[in-house]
Amino acid sequence: MEKKAFIGIDLGGTNMRAALVDTAGSIVEQIKISTEISQGAEPAAENLLEMCRRLMDRARSGQLKVEAVGMGVAGKIDPQEGIVVFSPNLPAMDNFPLGVKMEQALGIPVIMENDANVFGLGENWVGSAQDLSHWVGLTLGTGVGGALILNNRLWQGDNLGFSAEVGHLVVDPKGPRCTCGSDGCLESHSSGRALMEGVEAAVNKGKLVNGKLFDLWQREKLTAQDIYLCGKEGDPASLELFQRMGWALGIAISNIFMLLGIRHAIIGGGVSASWDLFIDPLMQTLRTTNKFLNAEQMVVRKSVLGDDAALLGAARLAWDFHRE
Repeated sequence: MEKKAFIGIDLGGTNMRAALVDTAGSIVEQIKISTEISQGAEPAAENLLEMCRRLMDRARSGQLKVEAVGMGVAGKIDPQEGIVVFSPNLPAMDNFPLGVKMEQALGIPVIMENDANVFGLGENWVGSAQDLSHWVGLTLGTGVGGALILNNRLWQGDNLGFSAEVGHLVVDPKGPRCTCGSDGCLESHSSGRALMEGVEAAVNKGKLVNGKLFDLWQREKLTAQDIYLCGKEGDPASLELFQRMGWALGIAISNIFMLLGIRHAIIGGGVSASWDLFIDPLMQTLRTTNKFLNAEQMVVRKSVLGDDAALLGAARLAWDFHRE
C-alpha cells in the first residue's frame, strides 16, 4: 500500500530546490539546480516541473504517492489565484500564473506561499519551534523575511498577499534607504544587502581605507560571508556592522513581543550563520528596551533546520492543504 508524500519547493533568485518529503517530516530525496530567471518565467516553470516529475517517479519507486506540491517564493503571492504578484529576486515571475501552470501540468494541487512563511511552517513542524505555540520567525538573507505563528497556525492577516513583513518594520526613521522605498527598515540594517552597503558607506565616508575588507571591496570580490570572516578576525568595520545588525534586530523583536504579548523568536536564513557576532547586541537591546519582560523570559533561538526549513515547510503547506 502506497504511503502519502509531498513535494516541497524553495524557489530563490539563485537556486531552485525541490524535495520529496514523507509525513514524518523526513526528506527522502532533494534536487537543486540554478534558477536562471534571466531566461524567463516559462523556462523556469518547465525546470520546476521536470524536478517534480523526477521526484514523483522516485516516490512511485519507493511505494509513495505524491498528493500535493507546496512552494515557497520570495515576494508577494496570491495563493488563491496561484500567481506571483511580484518578486524582487524573480522579476520575470511578476504576475506569472506559476501555480496554475504547474497544477495543470502535474494533475495534483500546487499551493504557493511566501518563502519566509514556509520557513515558519518548517520550523514549527520539525524544527526549533516544535515546543512553541506562539512565536515570530525572521529569515536573514539578501533581505529580511518574517513569519508569525499564533496558536500553532501561520498568521495570514486579512489575506492581502503579505503578512509578518518584519524586514520592513522601521527601526530608525533616519536610517539607510530600504529597497521598499522607506528609510530605516530592519532590512536596511540586518540583511546581507545591508552588510554590503555598510561596507560601501564606510569606504565612502573614509572610515575604511585599508585592510582585508577594503581590499576585497576594492577588487569587487566582497561577499556577506567575507564580512563575517573579517569580523571574526577582529576587523572594526565588520564588527560595527554586526553590532548594528544585532541592535536593529533587538529593536524589531522587542516591538513584536510588546505588540503581540509573545516572547519567543527564531532566526534563520543564510546570514544567521553570523549568529555569534550579532546575538550579544541583540539580547542586550532586548534587555534594555523591553520593560514588560524579564531578560530570562525573552527567548531567541537559532534555526536548527538551516536551508531545509523552507523545503520542509513547503511540504507541510501542501500536506495541510490536502487534509482540509
